[in-house]
Amino acid sequence: MARIGLVFFVLLAMLGMAAGPAAAQTRIKAVVNGNPVTSYDIAQRQKLLRLTGQSASAQAALDELINEAVQTNAVKQARISVSDADVNAAIADIAKRANISSAQLNGAFRQAGVSITTLQDRIRAQLGFSRLVRARFKALATVTEQDLVAALLKDESAEKSIETNRYELTQVTIALPDDPSDQRLRDARARAQDLRNRFTSCREGIAIAKKTRNVVVRDFGARMDVDFPQSIQDILGATPVGRLTEPFPQPRGMVMFAVCDKKTVKSTNAAMKKLEPDMTTERGDAFAKQYLRQLRRDAVIEMR
Repeated sequence: MARIGLVFFVLLAMLGMAAGPAAAQTRIKAVVNGNPVTSYDIAQRQKLLRLTGQSASAQAALDELINEAVQTNAVKQARISVSDADVNAAIADIAKRANISSAQLNGAFRQAGVSITTLQDRIRAQLGFSRLVRARFKALATVTEQDLVAALLKDESAEKSIETNRYELTQVTIALPDDPSDQRLRDARARAQDLRNRFTSCREGIAIAKKTRNVVVRDFGARMDVDFPQSIQDILGATPVGRLTEPFPQPRGMVMFAVCDKKTVKSTNAAMKKLEPDMTTERGDAFAKQYLRQLRRDAVIEMR
């Protein structure tokens, strides 16, 4: 038998032993915008809440189901869809973090008396509402440079400047058509690797790249680590000065960076950028809560 993650065992134990017999009668406990919430839905959600270590009272389960009903209705009206593949990917991620497979997760839920549909419904509502909030409040949730400066000055404990890498970069792109074939991609990767092997300094390597067919070279200038997503930061950090990074696909091209200089510097801009993800999340959460309150006020909710 495949090993079940210890973390998941602990969570499963919180749910209790296998579920008892099904309720003799399922009753409608609420109707939200014409959609019923039943006693079975509430019982299933209580078990899921216990599994995740949350308050699992009947009222807490009902409140969450009402929230999801109004969220799902708003998502539907906005014509935002969440595919089964999106839901399955999210469940696979949950299983991965619990150190088990998706099949093991499904089996454990069945043994505990929780329908996997309960989890799927919750994830589908969360994904859809998250996309709706991002689309609706994108402009309002944007963190500006002025916001970052104000936050840095307000937080007396925050570092006003932090160490970061500063690069001098040249972008080297192997051009590709829209929707390239697998063979075309393999050829581009092979050409990229050949170019990397011959690239031993920016002075000579850039000259070679400029003479290579279907290769576009442009000066990218000075950039800080914080100007890139973490995945690109990792690639740049692993590349010695005078060499090309490993290639990564971008629209219409296989992109590499020539790292022509790398220095560790103290940067106020980096300190501000470090605050940005938390500020964006905090602002987005506030908008989501406010929007949900509005949706609940506008919803037709009948308690039975």
